[in-house]
This record gives sequence, structure tokens and C-alpha cells, in this order.
Amino acid sequence: MKPISLYRPVPHERLPVFPPIKSSLAPVTVLRLLSSVLCLLFCVLCPPLRAAAPVDLGQGLSYFRVHSLAADSKQLDESLAANHTLVLDLRYPTAAKEDTQAFVAALARHTGPEPLLILVSPATPPAVSEAIWAAPGKCVMLGVKGSVPTPQVIVDQAAETDRQAYDALESGKPLDGLISGKIEKERYDEAALMKDFRSGNTGAEPPALPDPTDKPDEAKKTPPPLVDRVLQRAVNLHRALLAIKPRHQA
Repeated sequence: MKPISLYRPVPHERLPVFPPIKSSLAPVTVLRLLSSVLCLLFCVLCPPLRAAAPVDLGQGLSYFRVHSLAADSKQLDESLAANHTLVLDLRYPTAAKEDTQAFVAALARHTGPEPLLILVSPATPPAVSEAIWAAPGKCVMLGVKGSVPTPQVIVDQAAETDRQAYDALESGKPLDGLISGKIEKERYDEAALMKDFRSGNTGAEPPALPDPTDKPDEAKKTPPPLVDRVLQRAVNLHRALLAIKPRHQA
């Protein structure tokens, strides 16, 4: 007797044939999505830099350093409108001609009784210099020799050293150390400034630095401290003006 096989051949089943899937995303759309993702990651990992804020130097004096006339315009406008005594550092900002109109308008908002102390340098952009001259308020400019515009108070410091002191703050050196560091045999302080201003000598200069070509005693040789003399002079000027102000106005 022939054995019965339980196996039955299954007919070949054909898989359904589907039409090719066409991508609904064009190459341009893919690139846009990728750019959006990269921008989102950059914003999360690298938050935007905040505009610099004024630094309190005590006794009603603030210091504001302008890095970019366009980027710092809002903070600058608020600082000038506050009408407190302000040291405005315009030695090394970036500025375009189209930014000066708003800058002049901001300078006009400083109508306080005290002058605006403006720091300039040989590298102050021409657009900023023109705006300073056009400012209607009381301004006292301070800077090293060769600064533009020509400052009323010329500080005896090399332009290279002025830039080094400026950059030192950017590198993290404390501001207090740059304006109050002890300098040997230097006594040109508030008392000396007050005497100069009372006699009408607003262009008085601090004592000259030691001649670098001199050969000091090697045993006593120490590197000179890096001091921002322009900013230091502005602070001393403010203190001197406070000292000669009548008590009922102080």
C-alpha cells in the first residue's frame, strides 16, 4: 500500500508589487531642516553673549565700555539717560557711519550737572570722534597723546601700554587692580588734581614714567605694574570734582 503524504505543495505566492515610493522632501527642504536643527543646537550649547553692563566705581561713578556702537546701543542709551556721572570708554569700539545718528541722540540725553567723562585713543573710529564733537552736553575727554578727538586731558602713557591695559580687563584682570595699583613715587592723586583744576589747569599731566633706558639696580628691579592710567585719571578727576563741590550739592 502506498503511503499517504500529508505534504501538499503550496503554490508560489507572488508578493504584491507596489509603485516606487517617491520622497516628498526636496533636497532644499532637507537642507533647511538640517540648518534649523544645527541652529537650535548652537543656541542651546552656545548662548548669545549679553551686552556689557556699567560697572559701579563707587561714589556715584559708573564705567561703561563700548565694544560695538551697534550692539551696545540699547545699554548705552539707558546709561546716558540715567544722568549719573559716567565714564564712557570709547577707545577701541567698532562703529559704522550709520550708527552715529543714534549715538549722538543718546549723548544728548545726558543732561546731568556733572560732565560726561569720555575716554578716547588714537584708535577711536572717525565716526565716533565726529559724534563726540557733535554732542551738545558737557563732555570731558581723556586720552593718551595722539588720541582723536584731541582730549582736554592728555595722560602720559604710551599708546601701546594704553592698549595693553585695556586688553588686560578683557583678559580677566580685576578693574580695581588696573586703576588703583600702587606705583612707586606717584602722588598725583585727588589732592593734586583739585589744585590743578582750581588754578584752571585742566590739561595737567601726571609725573612722567621712569626712563626705560635707565639701568636700575638689579637687586631692586621689579616689573612695573600695568595700570590703565587713562581710566585711573578719569576716576581721580571725578573724586577731585566731588572734593571741591559744596557740601549742600554733594
